[in-house]
Amino acid sequence: MNSYMVGRQPVFDAQFDVHGYELLFRSLAPRPGGDAMTADVLVHAGLDIGLEGLVGNKLAFVNATRSFLVGDHELPFPPHQTVVEILEDVPRDAQVFEGCRRLVEDGYTLALDDYVCGEERDPLLEFVSIIKLDVLALTRADIERTLRVCGRRGVKWLAEKVESHHQVYACQELGFDLYQGYVLSRPEVVEGSSLNPGRLTCLRIIEELCDPRTSARDIERLVQTDAALSYRFLRAAGAGAAGGMYRKVNSVREGVVLLGHRRLRSWLVLMLLSDVRQGSDEQLRIAMTRSRMAELVAMALRSPLVDSAFTVGLVSALDLLLRVPLQQVMDGLSLSTELVEALVSRTGVLGHILTDVLAWEVGGGDLQPQAGLDLAGMEKAYIESLGWANEVCSVLDAD
Repeated sequence: MNSYMVGRQPVFDAQFDVHGYELLFRSLAPRPGGDAMTADVLVHAGLDIGLEGLVGNKLAFVNATRSFLVGDHELPFPPHQTVVEILEDVPRDAQVFEGCRRLVEDGYTLALDDYVCGEERDPLLEFVSIIKLDVLALTRADIERTLRVCGRRGVKWLAEKVESHHQVYACQELGFDLYQGYVLSRPEVVEGSSLNPGRLTCLRIIEELCDPRTSARDIERLVQTDAALSYRFLRAAGAGAAGGMYRKVNSVREGVVLLGHRRLRSWLVLMLLSDVRQGSDEQLRIAMTRSRMAELVAMALRSPLVDSAFTVGLVSALDLLLRVPLQQVMDGLSLSTELVEALVSRTGVLGHILTDVLAWEVGGGDLQPQAGLDLAGMEKAYIESLGWANEVCSVLDAD
């Protein structure tokens, strides 16, 4: 269990309504490299918090290093909601030029961060829709020259580091379209706790995704060995990370299918860059045992809801793992009505299976199974699921 932080600072339009939010790296630990900081923001904003919960329907401004611009690492946020900020130290080489072209063609909005107008015209001006000027570092003459020399039709000018009302008025006179700075709103730090997946599991799945013979079922089996991956992929799939598809998710397998191989690989690489968790704990062992036992009970009953049974077991344990109320966890997932009713009301086949598994977990000697599996079958399912969970956690501990 790790704590995380994500900074969020509003970007305002000319009427001072919120236009979007810049997402910023925040950590008490020493700052890592640029790639790791971008990955950290993407993973926590996109998977742990959820982009909708962080920015709503507004734009998300994200700093991008050269690796993300040229395609070494993909940006898994929806293009229509993402502004990719090109940092000032990114070299203007041919690969960056072509990478920016691809991002624009894919629907992303590009912005130049901390732009300074030099003697030579920046070749990336061709692709950007927003130019950010540090009004604290530039003189009024510098700003006027930049607006005159580099302005073009359709580009929006963003005044950043606006720290006084006098600067606000000056920027309004100069015709800025967007505003960002302490005088308007300081960055807010959003904190939380996250389940981080095992590094070895991520690497194994990436390897499998590179094999064209790998099926969704193959990937599902690997994902289900890691509660953190299962949770994150359920969130990503349900939140519409699969090409804008918004729908309820019934199982981990369905989440894998919705995301698709390319998007899965993108998230996995970002998790590795973001310094994924190594090791396990007893709470994780309990969660994995519960998930597997629910699945085995469904299999013994010859229920068609085997996939959903694993997912119900997993989600029911996330409050234990994340140390937040179960309802708060469920609010971040797009679960089907059947799964929600099973988790909240313990109704239906899935609800009865979960009730039996939880009762067995606390050691009820007078257990009267509701789902229909006898006590001998319950014991067999528990022993097998415990062995599976121990094996999985030992692998994670060895990462």
